[in-house]
Amino acid sequence: MLAGAAALGFPYLARAQGKVIRVIVPFTAGSGSDEGARFYAELISKSLGRSIVVENKPGASGLIAVRTVLAEPADGNTILLGSNSLIAVNPVMVKNLGYDPFKELVPLHGLAISAAAFVTSNESPFHSIADVVARYKASGKPISIGNYSEGYRLVGEWLAQETDIKTTPVPYKGGAPMVTDLVGNRLDIALNDITGIAQMAKANKLRVLAITGGTRDRLLPDTPTMKELGYAGFESYVWSSFSMKAGTPADKMKELAAAISAAQATDAAKAYQTRRAGTFLTKSLGELGEFQRSEYQRFKRVAEKANIQPS
Repeated sequence: MLAGAAALGFPYLARAQGKVIRVIVPFTAGSGSDEGARFYAELISKSLGRSIVVENKPGASGLIAVRTVLAEPADGNTILLGSNSLIAVNPVMVKNLGYDPFKELVPLHGLAISAAAFVTSNESPFHSIADVVARYKASGKPISIGNYSEGYRLVGEWLAQETDIKTTPVPYKGGAPMVTDLVGNRLDIALNDITGIAQMAKANKLRVLAITGGTRDRLLPDTPTMKELGYAGFESYVWSSFSMKAGTPADKMKELAAAISAAQATDAAKAYQTRRAGTFLTKSLGELGEFQRSEYQRFKRVAEKANIQPS
């Protein structure tokens, strides 16, 4: 097994064969993020010839999972599943966060990235973002926008800023009750992930007005991006990545990052991603860090303009 791992180009990790690698997930078992973490853990485990276990540590806006990672030695054997919420949104929206994602954590490798979608009921009078803007201009009544995360709340605020309309954020604890209210015409529009609503859109249960990515998504090929609609700077994503405790040796991180890159190149990973919105987030190490910081700065600008204070 050691020889096999070395032959794959991961000699340092092969020498650390005896210790199990832990992947700490700040979400519940069975969630989409948890599923992704377990999928990648299995691929990486096979390529490294090492045991990898996934542990769920949900709660406290990800703080429990982060503290679990930070309490361990920076020896390359504990990985945090991060996300746009944990790295880029919480530092903007959560008061006394309890960790600094840019000082206490270091980026390892991206996993997946996709756009968000502005959706409405199939019986809604809105067939486009222009319709939403026109309704506000005609009535002066704020547009209600459902969300189930602080990140989506900020994207909703961003829409208000870009289109010069007033909106009312309507928070939910999850996507399911929000979609129920949307279908029941108790919301004007809402923000959701594409994977979660693509099939409903195809079944004419929901209407997708626009997505927030730089390009169209293959699951919604007929849906325009906000950039296509004339909002050149409007680009936002939902993403996941692996991070590690600051101080982890660079050579260990490079070998782990190489293992993840190799996993993304497999047919199994390509098939897995094809069933979901978006694509691989292939950035790693320093390049991933630059991307994460730019995402944080984007959300920070929106919050400051909307005068949203962390709570």
